[in-house]
Amino acid sequence: MSRSPFATRGVAEAFYGLFYTFPERNDLIRFIGRHGYNLYIYGPKNDRQHRARWWEPYPDEVMGQFAETAALARRAGVTFCYALAPISATSTDDLDRITAKLRAFYERGVRSFSLFLDDIAGPVQEGAQRLIYHPFAQLHVELGNRVHDWLRALDPACTLSFCPAEYHGAPPFGAYLHELGARLHPAIDLFYTGPAICSTTIAAADARGFAAAAGRPPLIWDNYPVNDLAMRGDLHVGPIQGRDAALGGAARGLVVNTMSQAEASKIALLTFAEYFADPAGYAPWPAWGRALREVGGEHSCAALRQFAEHSLRSCLHPAAAPALDRLVGRSMAALCAGEPPSRSAALHELSAHIERQDEANYALKHRMANLALRAELTPWIEALDDWVWLAKRAILVLQALERGAPYGQPLRGLEESIELVRSHHKRIAGDALLELADYARKTAAQGAAAAETESGAKGAGATISNINLSNHR
Repeated sequence: MSRSPFATRGVAEAFYGLFYTFPERNDLIRFIGRHGYNLYIYGPKNDRQHRARWWEPYPDEVMGQFAETAALARRAGVTFCYALAPISATSTDDLDRITAKLRAFYERGVRSFSLFLDDIAGPVQEGAQRLIYHPFAQLHVELGNRVHDWLRALDPACTLSFCPAEYHGAPPFGAYLHELGARLHPAIDLFYTGPAICSTTIAAADARGFAAAAGRPPLIWDNYPVNDLAMRGDLHVGPIQGRDAALGGAARGLVVNTMSQAEASKIALLTFAEYFADPAGYAPWPAWGRALREVGGEHSCAALRQFAEHSLRSCLHPAAAPALDRLVGRSMAALCAGEPPSRSAALHELSAHIERQDEANYALKHRMANLALRAELTPWIEALDDWVWLAKRAILVLQALERGAPYGQPLRGLEESIELVRSHHKRIAGDALLELADYARKTAAQGAAAAETESGAKGAGATISNINLSNHR
């Protein structure tokens, strides 16, 4: 990918939560090497020797594994970067502990390093004070410059990047970033996530605005598809979107922060690879189709796409399942207009969609050859199964009511499904189907009341054939 406008095309393992095993990491490095990436940054927040107890050395066995990974990365054409997050460093007296930690990695073949100083509480300034000299920046400037100088004295091949405390936003930015820009060594790359921590769009103008304050073009840190913290219930398997075709000309490169699901992250990574190769010609959805085919395999790609179309909610896309939302919306409009379920083309289309999803879920759970992907997707597939059964039961209730048939059993199943989907820890499919479920419940309640009034019948097994189906939004 020598013609890419992005000189640096990286992956960052830098999320909160369960981080990768060495086999997962090594596999991912080989994968990105095959697809034009040239940097892998190791810095998972929950690695205690990276952040919470950053000064502690790793066990010898783990350092041996890092050495193997760094060597593997070189063979794959990928630079392995070790990041340290010295969050408790309060003065440059901590320099000896920082350099001791980095030297251990240098001795095992690592030449690229990063300091993560993000997500650390510091002095807050508002209004006009944001552009006044910021004392918190002084520590970071001195720390960054001294580590950089130490690394270059150790070996001129060593490089240093830096995640500042102010790493997102728009001009004029704060005094902290301006102080870094004025005093931090210009060879130190600074990370920038765009206008937001998880940015819907990142434009070349955003990068240039950051560069004006930081004194250098940024290294874009893209927080898609990461799914940690409040996003851990989501699975981000859609394509990258909203990235300016001209971004490569305004930034030193772009680094992708992945999900804790290494195999599923490959879907988004493949779409980034196509964007890197040709930003102006990049088409998200065709790239996505190719990514699903490569990661899921020829046999499973159709089922994988059917599943993934229900898991699009992210900073890039507000709706989890836009196709499903449209089908439910048309069905509800028809039902509320008084169209009987048996004659509603929209409800028939929704029912067919649900049946296809049921088959796709089964195929992914029991037929998919990519077992690593299967293991990662299973919690969301099972959550989607519950939505499938909620839809099936809601439709069964409506069909029974129309025929005047007993509906107690599907109604009880529907109530169980509602409880299940409301208790999910994994988010998928949005919540449009709850509108259909609520409609079916209210229609059944009307039916029971009408039946009791007309014939004295009681219980959920009552039948009714003259319910007004247009009265239950």
